[in-house]
Amino acid sequence: MKSNANNRIVQRPDSYRGELGQRDGVRRQIDSRRRLEVRRFSLTSGGASESLALRCRAWLVLALLVSSGCADPANNTLVVSEFTTWKLPADGRRIPAPRALYADKDDTVYALDDAGRVLIYSSAGELQNVWRMPDYEVGRPEGIVKLLDGRVAVADTHYHRVVFFHPDGTVESLLGTQGIEPGQFVYPVAIAQDPDGFIYVGEYGDRQRIQKFDPTGKFIVEFGEHGTEPGQFQRPSGIAWSNGTIFAVDAFNNRIQAFSDSGEFLRIVELQTDEGGFEFPYDIRGTADGRLFVIENKAARITVLTEDGTLIGRYGQPGRSEGGFLTPWSLTVLSDGRVLVADTGNHRIVELTL
Repeated sequence: MKSNANNRIVQRPDSYRGELGQRDGVRRQIDSRRRLEVRRFSLTSGGASESLALRCRAWLVLALLVSSGCADPANNTLVVSEFTTWKLPADGRRIPAPRALYADKDDTVYALDDAGRVLIYSSAGELQNVWRMPDYEVGRPEGIVKLLDGRVAVADTHYHRVVFFHPDGTVESLLGTQGIEPGQFVYPVAIAQDPDGFIYVGEYGDRQRIQKFDPTGKFIVEFGEHGTEPGQFQRPSGIAWSNGTIFAVDAFNNRIQAFSDSGEFLRIVELQTDEGGFEFPYDIRGTADGRLFVIENKAARITVLTEDGTLIGRYGQPGRSEGGFLTPWSLTVLSDGRVLVADTGNHRIVELTL
């Protein structure tokens, strides 16, 4: 472990490869990993009888695993070369905990903490600005995004609205009131924007749905309802847009659902692995190469997969030390591939170099 000039704590990973250990009262678990079986397709003997499409798909998956530079195919563990922590500024005598993260295209990082503050960091983890939500006594917000027009939008969960800030932290406008009608919110918890400027807000409570608005806040459409059937939600707590598709983590149903960006249900993204499914997925981010990064609150790990459900790798365990998270709430991905995790139970932001 070492400290650098920015007061970031850097821990170099040891030989950890997916073992779940007991740390600070966390129940010991052993994650029995099955080896990733990669089938070899012969291009000589018997090659004529094999499907060309099947061979191409196998090589595509292998190429994705290799090019990502972050997965050990022997045990499906993401290989992390550096584990770094970012400090949150104190709030009086208390060190708050992070609850949401978002990285802009220039890798400026926007964060929310449970003291009701918006925190702005450089890509190197240097704190650049801090401001408070207009109200935070009732509860703290849980979703944040930097909009294309420069505003910062926050899903102000317990005040049943979205707050739009100017870049300097002054309030620009408010969207929504408490209620279940279109344009109203119960507990808005997730927020995202697509390249055309449309804004998507996920909420839970008496209404379990995603609402779509234009950049001015005009209601467009809503989709989803409470339940366990396809197209229904129990806490849609994270949203990612990718190539016309909305991927939403359905936390208490332990799954990812895919919708068109006009609201039609497409499919449940089935995780293609024998290692088990998701355990309370709380947030999701997509990358340009078609990968989905998911943070699992209960399992205390990151799961990376393709949009069709192919597992690329996993990393994390319940704990406080290197490789450990406690009730992680959110994550984001920087342009150079680094992953940031809101390690809420440990009161820190974790930076992973893959």
